[in-house]
Amino acid sequence: MSFEDQPGLYSVIYGESVFNDIVSIVLFNIIEDTYENEYHRNYETNISFSTSCELFGAFVSHLLASIGIGFTMGCISSLIFKVFRSLSHSPITETLLLFVMALLTYYVCESISISSGIISLLTCGITMGHYTWYNLSP
Repeated sequence: MSFEDQPGLYSVIYGESVFNDIVSIVLFNIIEDTYENEYHRNYETNISFSTSCELFGAFVSHLLASIGIGFTMGCISSLIFKVFRSLSHSPITETLLLFVMALLTYYVCESISISSGIISLLTCGITMGHYTWYNLSP
């Protein structure tokens, strides 16, 4: 029995690996920013309990901001397709608008230094899959 026979298992394993990659990238960026800020303030950098608390707080704030922006953009996409039914006359227009909304989510988060574009893109995709999907043309 292979992964192709069990699509649920494949989705779980793929989702777990994507989540691990996202967490490692975000943690690396947070630690790098913290180290650069501390190094420029004083040349002796000591890691203490307060540093680890600051890193944890920064990680949680990045995570919540990214999830919030991704969910908001996914809901906006769903509302656009629900309200403006003229966009559903062409599958090319729908597909292009879906990609543009996802890219816009990524670019908004990457331009703000407090959030991660990868997490917001994943959250926007999940939200679009749950809500925007039902407002697309057959």
